[in-house]
Amino acid sequence: MKKLLTLMLAASMIAGGSQFALAAEDDGANSIMAQINAFKATNQEKTGGAVSEDKAEEKAPAAEESAPAAQPEQSAQQQPAEPAAPNPAAAAVDQIVREEAAKAAQAAGDAGNNRGVVAATQQEEAATEASDAGDEAPQPAAESEAQPEAPAAPAKTVQIPSAVEAQPAAPAAATAEVPAGRPLNPSAMQAGAAETRESILVSADWLKTNIKNVVLVDSRPESLYLGGHIPGAVNAPWTYFANMNAKQGSEQWGVIWPEATMAKRIGALGINGKKTVVAYCDAGGWGQSGWTLWILRQAGIKNAKILEGGIGAWKAAGGQLAKNKVKNQTVAFSIQKYVPNYTATTQWINDNLGKPGLAIIDVRTQPEYNGKIRPFQEKRAGHLPGAINISRENFVTEQGHFKSAEEVAALLAPYGITTDTEIVVYDTAGVRSAFVTMLLRYAGFQKSQSYDAGFQAWAGNPDLPLVTQ
Repeated sequence: MKKLLTLMLAASMIAGGSQFALAAEDDGANSIMAQINAFKATNQEKTGGAVSEDKAEEKAPAAEESAPAAQPEQSAQQQPAEPAAPNPAAAAVDQIVREEAAKAAQAAGDAGNNRGVVAATQQEEAATEASDAGDEAPQPAAESEAQPEAPAAPAKTVQIPSAVEAQPAAPAAATAEVPAGRPLNPSAMQAGAAETRESILVSADWLKTNIKNVVLVDSRPESLYLGGHIPGAVNAPWTYFANMNAKQGSEQWGVIWPEATMAKRIGALGINGKKTVVAYCDAGGWGQSGWTLWILRQAGIKNAKILEGGIGAWKAAGGQLAKNKVKNQTVAFSIQKYVPNYTATTQWINDNLGKPGLAIIDVRTQPEYNGKIRPFQEKRAGHLPGAINISRENFVTEQGHFKSAEEVAALLAPYGITTDTEIVVYDTAGVRSAFVTMLLRYAGFQKSQSYDAGFQAWAGNPDLPLVTQ
């Protein structure tokens, strides 16, 4: 019965995309925006009215919203700030967006149609329509999705080949969607720091042996953390590191804090940059541990790693769980300047859109990419021109382990993406894309950066081009 209902939902989404989008908005809009507003109100009550931090003021110590202490960075090194108390509203926001992302994935059905579906080029669509013109009874979209092995396929999508079936020929979908006159003002993307399996990952067995010698960070929402976490882990969900006070749809909403603020928040977790840090989440989430690692790398922390397979791997290895709230002793930590070449900006993407040798990878679900739903109430629906859709789950195994470098290369090869390609990865607000960016670095794709402001910022600017299926 559950599967039947899922298939019926998938069919209704395909047959009536606009109706489904409206339904999704009705179900989630009020709850998400209410939680975001609650977060702002709660945060401002705690800080006496914190202000949003503009890009032009990033180098100045801004009002600390819910930061551990409202002191200049220099004095903070001498008198470390106390850890910030967990913000219930922030945890609620994180839980809401997780649930809405799960709904989006479920809406795509159990046939795997949310994995790696890419917009066809105009030429491909014309060819498909011509070949289907003589068909007496085309197969309905819902039936095709319910039986993915059937010969008929939706006219506007092509499936990414598996790692075994990957072919070197790259489809031309990217160039077909890019507006004329692009790129506007191209500039080269610089290669970032390389990663290896050893530099980025630890196993559950390794952690069991070394647990007393590391700082553990649970990157999941507080509700999941309190339900059971690895003993000794402090909790820092994605909202801990992000500016949630800014207006949604702006360049500042959901992006990482400026250096001075971030340094205090990292120090409040007991991270001094010397002791190894291990971040973890769960295999079925957004890859929040990758977001944490991406931030720590920019903060100059080279000995930060991810627990491969997350808390599920820990439990499978016989690891125990605790339910107490851990607060590490605050330590002094400073960031003079973020390490470059991790973050792509809206301006850079807009200037380089359509440039040969640039690949834009949308790691959201297929319904989000196609503009069928806006689970986080983005101002517009769709995807960036020329972007290909390879959802985050394609880069990991069912257990949440990183796929091998060879498998990642084979996944990207059909799109002409090589280690020389410049890659921008994006999702809604940068969490999933940060995870994939770190995974790409490990797989040898050093010219890869995460769009931190994300689709919500791009969609929030009506002057920027957008594609909707």
